[in-house]
Amino acid sequence: MRFSLLAVLATALTVHAAPTTNEVNQFLQSINVNPSLISSADKEARGVALTCSVLAHYPGSNSSRVTTERDGSIYLQQAQSQWSATAYKHPSCIYTPSTPEEVSIAVRVATFSNTQFAVRSGGHSPLSGWANIDNKLLISLAGITDLEYDQTSETARVGFGNRWQDVYAYLSQFNRLVIGGRQGSVGIGLATGGGLSHLSNEYGWPSQNVLSYNIVLANATIVTASATENPDLYFAIKAGSNNFGIVTHITQRTVPLGKVWGGRILYSGNSSKAFMAAVAEYQQSGQFDNKTAILPYLGLNNDTIICTLAYMDEVERPDAFKPFYDIPAVQDETQMYDNFTALATIEVPSVVPRWTYMTTTILLDNQTYVDTIDIVSQSNAAIKQITGGSLVIMAQPISKSMVDASRAIGGDPMNVTPAAQMWFTLNIGWSLAADDEKVYQILTDAMARVEEYTKAHQVHDPFIFLNDAFSSQNPFAGYGEESYSRLRAASSAYDPRGVFQRLVPGGFKL
Repeated sequence: MRFSLLAVLATALTVHAAPTTNEVNQFLQSINVNPSLISSADKEARGVALTCSVLAHYPGSNSSRVTTERDGSIYLQQAQSQWSATAYKHPSCIYTPSTPEEVSIAVRVATFSNTQFAVRSGGHSPLSGWANIDNKLLISLAGITDLEYDQTSETARVGFGNRWQDVYAYLSQFNRLVIGGRQGSVGIGLATGGGLSHLSNEYGWPSQNVLSYNIVLANATIVTASATENPDLYFAIKAGSNNFGIVTHITQRTVPLGKVWGGRILYSGNSSKAFMAAVAEYQQSGQFDNKTAILPYLGLNNDTIICTLAYMDEVERPDAFKPFYDIPAVQDETQMYDNFTALATIEVPSVVPRWTYMTTTILLDNQTYVDTIDIVSQSNAAIKQITGGSLVIMAQPISKSMVDASRAIGGDPMNVTPAAQMWFTLNIGWSLAADDEKVYQILTDAMARVEEYTKAHQVHDPFIFLNDAFSSQNPFAGYGEESYSRLRAASSAYDPRGVFQRLVPGGFKL
């Protein structure tokens, strides 16, 4: 369905700042909810009280679809189903639809009642308010977990309530794999921020390997966005986050995959500079082997480096990783795996409940990579004053082949510079909410020092990886003006009343 036809379907969704009781009753009848089921108090209160009541009484509702604080531990578990405690909130109600049509009803009700809402897929973002909300509506996609593999087209249709490990496990029976998240616990929402995969070196970003998105628009219609249907929306949503609607499913191309080699290697923290030099050496030679991938975490104040190596083929200790073999390891857990699922479920222990991060891009330069250790370590004294404080560098080497593979598919909104680089992310973990503002200042100051150095040495790149960005950053600006303009144009075209700018306060906004 072309978007030009959708406006006809939107006429019943005009936003009223304060609908009358008669208008409320007419609206309820239009969605097949008996007006007598909604209390007069909720009708008069309108807003979130009306929204939660209507969703609870929508035909087919059951006791688990809508939860509130009255549901005790069930509500608390759902409200705090986030990777980091920094994202915990207290929504007035949590709505868990199981179909796109039920998502559509939620959008329609929230729009009618002018209720702010948040949408959660996997809940991996630590940013406050990005996928949770206080005193309003939380739409959890945890109920949309269907998975389907089409053997003829070799594509997988994935519901947004899954985690990547669910997708990998399902596809392993077919000896297929999608280009998805590196850690299995991450949600499918990664594919609306470009994404980064252990397969990116060969196939590009996860979002570039999405063939179509099924999305509920602001006017509550359900559409498909692909290269041939609503292509402007398809371009934008691949790296435009939650600005256009609620994605319920994606269809992805799959690739053949059998056994893989890899696992964690642990090093002493005093090898930090040697490790960063090894990353540079790996990018200069080893990363040309497009079966390789690494995911390193350097704990600067806890004397630990954890690096996950992945070789996406049945090869023991491939030569491409030699720079990392040359560093004395404290523990080597690498092995051959029958499929990718087990490797993807290797998790880095969180230890403390609160985490956040900020990112920048550094063009490949050996000395700069090494020097970042001293630059960031200037924050060690401040981190020591934070209960449970942990300062971690996530050094993500990006090859030119990743960029080239993504561009070859066509229409990459991230517009990444086609050169070897590092998506350099600072992570901070801590224990107490009372220290939040201090931590955010430490993070901001440390990144400012890094960028001051990289700009002075002409190795700074303006790209900001959305999935690792901090709330004060603007990743869309890093896509370049042409791409940024196309995202804004898509937002205006598919959400002309700005529902996802106005009623969804979380996320990076256009």
